[in-house]
Amino acid sequence: MAAQQKENKLYRAALYLRLSKDDEGSGESASVSTQRDILRAYAQANRITVVDEYVDDGFSGTNYDRPDFRRMMADIERDRVNCVITKDLSRLGRNSAKTTELLEEYFPKRGIRYIAIGEGYDSTALSNGTAIATPFMLLVNEFYARDTSLKIRASFQSKMENGDFISPFAPYGYRKDPENKNHLLIDEEAARVVRAIFEMAVAGRRTSDIARELNEKQIPTPAEYRCLNHPELNIDNYSKRRKWTSATLCKMLRNEVYAGHTLQGKTTKVSFKSKETRTNKREDWIVVRNTHEPIVSEELFSRVRRRAVARRCIPNRGFVNVFSGVARCADCGRNMTTAPTRKKGSTYNLCCGGYKSHGAGECGNHFIEYDSLYRIVLEELRGLLRLSEEEKAEIVSALESGDASRKSAESGRLNELLRKQEKRLQEVSGLIKRAFELYASGVQSEATYHELAKGYEEERAGLERSIAELKDSLKPDPQRSDSFKRFFALLEEIQCPDALTPDLVHKLIDRIEVEQGHYEKDPEGKSIKRQTVRIYYRFIGCLEDTP
Repeated sequence: MAAQQKENKLYRAALYLRLSKDDEGSGESASVSTQRDILRAYAQANRITVVDEYVDDGFSGTNYDRPDFRRMMADIERDRVNCVITKDLSRLGRNSAKTTELLEEYFPKRGIRYIAIGEGYDSTALSNGTAIATPFMLLVNEFYARDTSLKIRASFQSKMENGDFISPFAPYGYRKDPENKNHLLIDEEAARVVRAIFEMAVAGRRTSDIARELNEKQIPTPAEYRCLNHPELNIDNYSKRRKWTSATLCKMLRNEVYAGHTLQGKTTKVSFKSKETRTNKREDWIVVRNTHEPIVSEELFSRVRRRAVARRCIPNRGFVNVFSGVARCADCGRNMTTAPTRKKGSTYNLCCGGYKSHGAGECGNHFIEYDSLYRIVLEELRGLLRLSEEEKAEIVSALESGDASRKSAESGRLNELLRKQEKRLQEVSGLIKRAFELYASGVQSEATYHELAKGYEEERAGLERSIAELKDSLKPDPQRSDSFKRFFALLEEIQCPDALTPDLVHKLIDRIEVEQGHYEKDPEGKSIKRQTVRIYYRFIGCLEDTP
């Protein structure tokens, strides 16, 4: 009787076809054309009227936010179709919970007949065997998607660690190498703009001023330029921004890709079932140096970074802090920032940024007079410029000797740390394998397995990055032996200065550390503040303490 009712009912079918990168290994059997042939032949053989075809090509089965899937569901809601046919259950989706909801709740509630040809699934004529087997088949489909996701993630991880650029579009200023899509080549037209931005920034121009000039010249923004070179992108959908902004420039000036390095792994997907991502900490990024030709030199990039153009604020009365981004608190490491002073004849104090922002709970209340630090640094630089060749040679010899001693002790510590981390990596790999075996055998629940696997995978990824960094640290640095000579060669290009400028300070000095200091009584009973200032020069580090 039920069979007779099924034959008499007029079914208006939706043929649903889906293909994703997960199915690449399936060959022609999973192709859209093959699916279409199978579905049409089935509908014709069973005298089912086909209302429409719905094709999602290039969409994962774990994601149900697919254009034609949404269109099909809308037609179901409008009662345009009352039957859905797919080649197999996995075409409908690979999320077992969501697919189960469709099969057992959504479709029955709306009187939808669902047919999966490959498994012999027909909701109007389910045998006991098929009904019992279906939940297991859905779990297998989901596990396949999970396994594929892990393999793809591992592949991407390996590529990123090798310095391959895996993003779909090249950064502004670069283009994809036509012979190797994971390698970047300079796009000279955009690169000229990038160089101009860095040159303006190192000259002290504020990012808001740079953005205004670029907009006045009607230079396309990175988003507009990308859409001009990729006609398939619609600028209205791709970006609402049509103007250069300070935020865009700040991001570019911090991006080490322009110095020839690749930084990836900045985000991680929460789950293979979700599009949501979380931002990783800076120390967890995958950084591979010297992977492509730089647009700006390392020297220029470093000088721009040290100037902190993005955050720089010029106070009133024309005062310019030449130590912006260079002077730091020796206790908490934060930048020393300008603050008013009550002392007559003084301009400003430089105080600890941690104390200024968060109070005594963050750092001590210490400062240094700007004029005092200015005099100290100017005299130190003048002293270095007055050194004879014999005195320079003595300093180079002493620094190289001390550097070698420090490296020998550090090498032993790093080798021991490397041995421990490699041992732990082997243990974690074994734990991942063991957790999967327990899950596959039914001893361990799916939720427990996912929780354990996630933690182990995160630990393994962190260990692999740390091991790579340790090995890189243990490699000899061919440039280190010449670093002291490079510093003095830089000095020779500079005339003995009458005053400090931001450009001079950032060219010669890496950072200046200011300690809190203490007060002492002089012979006359007056309080005298004693502070230690350490000047770390570029290439060679700290030469001496300056009281």
